[in-house]
Amino acid sequence: MILLIILVVLVFCFLVKAIQIVPNASAVVVERFGRYSRTLDAGPHFVTPLINTIRSRVDLREQSMAIAPQEVTTRDHRRVDIDVTVGYQVADARAAVYGVDSFTQAIEQLAVATVRGTVDGMDLEPALTSREVISTVLRSALDRDAVRWGVAIRRVDCRVAAASGPVTGSPAMEVHADPYTSPFAPNGGSAGPRNPPQPLARTSRVPGHRPLGQGDPRRIGRYSLTAVLGQGGMGTVYLGQSPGRRLVAVKVIRSELAEDPTFRRRFAIEISAAGLVGGFHTASVVDADPHGDPPWLATEYIPGPSLQEVLKQQGAMPPRTLHTLAVGVAEALERIHACGIVHRDLKPANIIISDSGPRIIDFGIARALDSTGLTSTNYVIGTEGFVAPERLTGGAVTAAADLYAFGMVLCHAAGAAPLAAGESLASAVSLLPSRLAGTVNRCLDHDPRHRPTAAEVLELLSQDDLSAGDWLPLPVRTMVDLYSPSSGSAP
Repeated sequence: MILLIILVVLVFCFLVKAIQIVPNASAVVVERFGRYSRTLDAGPHFVTPLINTIRSRVDLREQSMAIAPQEVTTRDHRRVDIDVTVGYQVADARAAVYGVDSFTQAIEQLAVATVRGTVDGMDLEPALTSREVISTVLRSALDRDAVRWGVAIRRVDCRVAAASGPVTGSPAMEVHADPYTSPFAPNGGSAGPRNPPQPLARTSRVPGHRPLGQGDPRRIGRYSLTAVLGQGGMGTVYLGQSPGRRLVAVKVIRSELAEDPTFRRRFAIEISAAGLVGGFHTASVVDADPHGDPPWLATEYIPGPSLQEVLKQQGAMPPRTLHTLAVGVAEALERIHACGIVHRDLKPANIIISDSGPRIIDFGIARALDSTGLTSTNYVIGTEGFVAPERLTGGAVTAAADLYAFGMVLCHAAGAAPLAAGESLASAVSLLPSRLAGTVNRCLDHDPRHRPTAAEVLELLSQDDLSAGDWLPLPVRTMVDLYSPSSGSAP
């Protein structure tokens, strides 16, 4: 009897946790294992505990945002006070949750940048009599960018008045006073009447970039370092800037690896080989010093989120995106393999989704870790879930291993969760569209001799016409745009 009561209580608790009542004029974004799953409209819904979690609750009613008063200096060095009120309404809950870190912050920063960029090109008298003109310019800028964030702008009200007293400004907003250095400035720099500067190095915040810490170097070689891009098994990757203000990604090797002379020799060989690759689907090597203290490697900086970031925020990719991703990665692998290089660690984190298509990073360098005193006999370079089976049993490392990883990357992009050891690949392949499934199935063959080459994959997949439309869904395009120099997001 006691067990029955306990069971009833557990079932009751499960149902209470699982049933979600979404209020009217609201939406709920649900994630499954940390990735987007679905959006719930108003009404009762069943959400499985432990598997599904509530990512965000969104109010779909019209909201009003009063932006802190701004004190702006006009072209004739006079001061004006500007008050802005924006009425908005969430139209796409998913884009509002994943489009930017905070759409309210994005609206506020874009509004401030646009108003300042417009008013500081005017004299005092025109500014005081141009409330409607300023409001129109602001509404146009907000309409264009807010729709990408899942938000519809309903109204914009702008009040301009002469200021008195010393110029104080708004410290919270002066960081983005120029619309062309704001991370949310309109594409093409149309927020104000001036022409934007050329997209070289910038200092505004970019998604995924972390400020330098106390222990991080400030300069490597001739490159000044401005941010941390990521960290991995070999070391830390920094955003660097050349004397000519060109951006590079600088990988600084860990000290324990740098102390191993075998690693340094292999690292130098792999740098030389990787320098031959180039191409528009990889990050080209531009500079390196394998004998430095510490050793380092600089590659072309490609603005854009990694495929891993995209999948974490947006979930499975649609068929067109999957197909373009497959063609782009296959083309890159064909070039890499033609230079005699095996990537050895192809995975979503090493694929950048850029404005010009998918780009592969870190190709060939993982080989430098082999034959060092820091790797044990059973150590395998690579990432669990993407390592070919022959590598787990001590087989030879060939280009076929990259094709296995290529197949797993596409399964992952189609929505497959990481597979447990010994689990069948059939369920993962079944998530792919039919025109990809057959090719990927061959790439995942247990015998590397039966896998196609990258050139064969490219020939099979490039027969389809992909010329029409954007290959990225809107929320992903928004993520990419935030890194793009044309939107002012690049540092």
